[in-house]
Amino acid sequence: MFGDDTWIKLFPGVFDISDGTNSFFVSDFTEVDNNVTRHLDQELSEQNWDCLILHYLGLDHIGHKGGPESPFMPVKQKEMDAIVERIYQSLQSDTLLVVLGDHGMNELGNHGGSSAGETSAALLFASKKFESLGLQNQSPLPYNNEYKYYQKIQQIDLVPTLCSLIHIPTPQNSLGVFIKEFLQLWPQNEKSSVLRENLVHYKKFEDSEVMHTDSEDVIYQYLTETQSSLTRSATNYDDVPIQIALSIMTLIAFINIVILKSNFGIHSIAILGFTLIYGLTVFGSSLIEEEHQIWWWIATLAAVVFVHKKPLNFAAILILIRVLRGWNNSGQKFVGDTVFETLDSFTFLKWLIVFLTISSVGFSLTNGGFSRISPMISFVITFTLSVSLFAYKLLFAISNGEAIPHALISFVAWTISMLQASNAQDCLVDVARMIFSIIGGTLVLRVALRLFKGESYWFMTDIHNIITFTLIMQTSSSNIGIFLVLLGLKAQIGDVFESFGSVDSKTRTAYLTIVLLVLQNLTFFSMGQTNSLNTVDLSNAYNGVKSYDLVAVGVLTFLSNFAGPIYWACAALPIMFECLGSSKDNKWGALRARWIVNSVFYTMTTLLIFGSCYAQRYHLFIWTVFSPKILYTLVWNFFMNLLVELVIVVIVYFY
Repeated sequence: MFGDDTWIKLFPGVFDISDGTNSFFVSDFTEVDNNVTRHLDQELSEQNWDCLILHYLGLDHIGHKGGPESPFMPVKQKEMDAIVERIYQSLQSDTLLVVLGDHGMNELGNHGGSSAGETSAALLFASKKFESLGLQNQSPLPYNNEYKYYQKIQQIDLVPTLCSLIHIPTPQNSLGVFIKEFLQLWPQNEKSSVLRENLVHYKKFEDSEVMHTDSEDVIYQYLTETQSSLTRSATNYDDVPIQIALSIMTLIAFINIVILKSNFGIHSIAILGFTLIYGLTVFGSSLIEEEHQIWWWIATLAAVVFVHKKPLNFAAILILIRVLRGWNNSGQKFVGDTVFETLDSFTFLKWLIVFLTISSVGFSLTNGGFSRISPMISFVITFTLSVSLFAYKLLFAISNGEAIPHALISFVAWTISMLQASNAQDCLVDVARMIFSIIGGTLVLRVALRLFKGESYWFMTDIHNIITFTLIMQTSSSNIGIFLVLLGLKAQIGDVFESFGSVDSKTRTAYLTIVLLVLQNLTFFSMGQTNSLNTVDLSNAYNGVKSYDLVAVGVLTFLSNFAGPIYWACAALPIMFECLGSSKDNKWGALRARWIVNSVFYTMTTLLIFGSCYAQRYHLFIWTVFSPKILYTLVWNFFMNLLVELVIVVIVYFY
């Protein structure tokens, strides 16, 4: 067995010879396949094996990094074609070659959803013995958007088919059906015995009334109908633990509501109303799939409620959230023109926006607390960080086959030569680590200025800018411009809430928290995310990583997929403490008000989401819509409402 080491982990001690490769390091397109191919000469020449498994990963990695339209895809497909041809031509006549994928991909190169592209994996059986079947299949076939070519089978049908072809017993829990086309390999008087073996296997699950028939059509009809029935009923639920968990969650939500009521009085009605508006939408599968529409509507409603008396701010906010909404195709049903696609069509404009975004964050950092100590040091830190980040994004784009402006090619070439590398790909890890080091050093230096020099000027804004640099580092080049929109929205929101002078600080913080929760979710979907696992972006999950590391890759994946929500969660600090002027002496009181609102929102919505999934546990879309929503809810609770909030506590501690 050579390739994906998942085989070795699943079946330890089974393989006489093995050479595994970690499947999670998706930045590797080449070595991961060369590690398999280098064994072919010896294995194909000796052929002293009963079964040879070659699990190539490069094509899958290219899909995750660049999608099906990646410029690396055609080259890799030709490489795989040549390998398949080489293997087939070297095989003996009684050897079976099976070429298959374990999954497909969507237009982003990911999988985990239920679209035709993701669930229609290719399967090819090749053997010199099949020439006797006289098949007249034509190739190539015209494109079919439902991926229906030749014959369609269930993936589990592979098991009994292979077992019959190599004359071994079928595993007792297999629900597969022997593939009908292979019956022609047996003499007429043996065909019924092959099918009867499949029938005997099914009799373990269900009584059969067709055990004594010789009709192939009758047997196949029974097998396929029984298979469908058994797979539908394969899900069993242990209701008691689920009901206990829901009861505990209900109690926790009730306690949080009581705390909310005791702290905010009449204002708690508005907070609960906002939570329920969103919470009740999770009972509809279409509303979960198109959740971005809900947050767009709530964001517009919030703008009307809070900003209608300030027409200039109102107009600016509506324009900015409209641009935000149109940046990507969010949701899972409808596709339209987006800012993202427009930027990809105009390379110079796209990179100009990237430059302006990085420069804007850098300019804000330059004029912060560092400038009070030394304007020169402030400029050097910001300039180094900004230029390094911009250079990295250019190198990253080139290594992934993206276009960059011709005017910047010489800058990239100079960068590569300065790093003494042969190409852009070789620079990525070192440059990424350098940027993370600069970001870390800048953060430590800013905190040190606060602790030892007492420099609190723009402390929260400086920390937020440093975090924003990190988030930009973890964002695709076409999405970086979103941060320019977010900077504008942040300024507008700070201006609006600063004008709420007649409202007490605690209530202002509560309403600000609601607005930021809305923007967290709106930005999450506007950056191309959905409630489906197939939109999890892994393209920036390996920045600065040379080999797979669970913790590092996990953190980087979270940062890249939740960059928008993290931005707004941390934006609360400069708005609360610098725009609204919350007292340092009452900083924990301001945070407490924020925590109460967050706790009510997360506990109530989590209860409703889990309740919805339990109530609809037999729904057609329970595994493709409701279950992924639970997983995302857990991520929002654990990473956003716990870990990110702990980071915010640490930041406030140093304030």
